[in-house]
Amino acid sequence: MNELGKALLETTPPVRSLFIYNCNPAVVTPDSNKVRKGLSREDLFTVVHDLFLTETAAFADLVLPATSAFENNDFYTSYWHHYIHLQKPIVESFGESKSNTEVFRLLARAMGFTEEALQDSDETLVKQAVHSPGNPFLKGVQYDELDKKLYIKANRKPFTLHKLNTPSGKIELYSETMEKNGYPGLPTHIPLVDDGEFPFLFVPGPNHNFLNSTFSNNVKHISLEKEPKVHMNQLDAQKLGITNGDIIRIWNHQGECELKAAVGENVLPGVLVSQGLWADMPGKKQLVNALTPDRLSDMGGGATFFSGRVDCSRVN
Repeated sequence: MNELGKALLETTPPVRSLFIYNCNPAVVTPDSNKVRKGLSREDLFTVVHDLFLTETAAFADLVLPATSAFENNDFYTSYWHHYIHLQKPIVESFGESKSNTEVFRLLARAMGFTEEALQDSDETLVKQAVHSPGNPFLKGVQYDELDKKLYIKANRKPFTLHKLNTPSGKIELYSETMEKNGYPGLPTHIPLVDDGEFPFLFVPGPNHNFLNSTFSNNVKHISLEKEPKVHMNQLDAQKLGITNGDIIRIWNHQGECELKAAVGENVLPGVLVSQGLWADMPGKKQLVNALTPDRLSDMGGGATFFSGRVDCSRVN
């Protein structure tokens, strides 16, 4: 996912088909210009299954309508509490729209795959997840009770420092496992990859009212966020002749974008911070991920969205 542009442009033999669901890679992926160039290939067959006509759907050969959560059988857990929620449809599916799992079942059937797991119903999948003997937090949780109440609390034990899930069972300030895997055994500063002589670290963080590109097309959420901005320290602004409210161009070797400057002291000198992935509007240059690197992190192969460098100047 983090190297989608490379996969679409550099893989040998080339990727010939792409099925996209629950995502908007034309906006959310690193080095977005490279991704869009890959999505534009004439020899790539792209299917997008989505609830909305996203920026990515504009590149698709085939767009399939997806159902919303209000039309699906599903279950949810949370980062912030210990309850499982069972979701049952409260409205009929609109038109020919289908859930992800229903599309996967239809594809498996049409392609001749006969494995039982590829035909399990949504209810069966929920039952399999809940009836998990190897998960101590689900001990005593019964699907019938969940089906009746629609929510049930997991069997969560109180957190304790008596025995931690580390090789030593203790808090490990020094980690032999890290050292064996080729990393420093103690927390230390590792310089970022050299992106050239661009003077600013660019941090395109989230905002409060979007979730990646989700909600960025919603009038209410846009009104809460007002407009896309880039925050810069007043010392940097003074050196570059930039005042609060100016439109500034931000660029590196990958691309460029234009955002309104928010000058102040809420970011460090040498750092530019934008917030939110705004809808790609005609005539606007708001695609911040055109500037983000697509290299992977040294641990876990994650994205390095906040490790790119850029330059900027005032737009006359």
